[in-house]
Amino acid sequence: MSQEDKATGCADQSREFGAMGELLRALQKEEQEQNETFPLETPEARITQSTIGLMTEINATLKEIAETQKSILEELRRIK
Repeated sequence: MSQEDKATGCADQSREFGAMGELLRALQKEEQEQNETFPLETPEARITQSTIGLMTEINATLKEIAETQKSILEELRRIK
């Protein structure tokens, strides 16, 4: 199929679908541009983000526990 045949085929399809075909092509183009700008988030990326969030919370909690233990040890040393 030559380039002219492809162009003619495409033009025939746009005439066949009319305004709805043009609208669909415009929406597809817009979606493609958005996906290039903001790629879709994969399930793995969401899981990774969730895991990072949980690890951050665990780290903060462990720091609080360590500070509490440290203050308890200091208090016990003062009492002795």
